[in-house]
Amino acid sequence: MTTETATPIGADELNTLRQQIRAYVQANMNIDEDVDLKDEDNIFRLGYVSSLFATRLLAFIEKTGNVAVADDDIALPNFSSVDAMVKLGAKYRNGA
Repeated sequence: MTTETATPIGADELNTLRQQIRAYVQANMNIDEDVDLKDEDNIFRLGYVSSLFATRLLAFIEKTGNVAVADDDIALPNFSSVDAMVKLGAKYRNGA
């Protein structure tokens, strides 16, 4: 029986993931005006995206981060901001 260990995510890869998530969110925001999206902004509470968008975010993070998110972590707070999504992606890349 072999045990697979995840390769920890490096700073450059983490920054790339952050940029990809931010760009994806900005491309899918429900508002017409220019918004200065901050990584800590709650995109649902601010009305930038709908809660239905969370399922698309999950698929995007799993594909982009090359991870499979466990059912226990599929909760709106984990997808509420760029910071939260990067943290979630890094958690799985670091062997969660």
